[in-house]
Amino acid sequence: MSDSDMAAAAQQLMLLSDEDNSSSTSSSNGNNNKKQKIKAKMMKDERCLEQSQNEITSANIEEIFGKEEISRPTKKRRYRFLESIYKETKSMKVSYGSSRNIIN
Repeated sequence: MSDSDMAAAAQQLMLLSDEDNSSSTSSSNGNNNKKQKIKAKMMKDERCLEQSQNEITSANIEEIFGKEEISRPTKKRRYRFLESIYKETKSMKVSYGSSRNIIN
């Protein structure tokens, strides 16, 4: 919604509220209901305009960047048995102190 549209809508609301404040208490309920309906319609129009602008903005963003897809790459979990790890592991020589031990 542009600034000029917002200013015009705010001015109309102020005029309507001034009329409500300055109207006498003896005025009929029909006039008050009519004013309330006008206010409600103006508020509804503002919300619709704001929503349509949000939709237009979203469409422009999608057009520029493409539609965002939510996807999570699935991690392929790999499990290995200890036996296969031991088969692939080469034996190493480990020395503790003066004696030499071979671990298989």
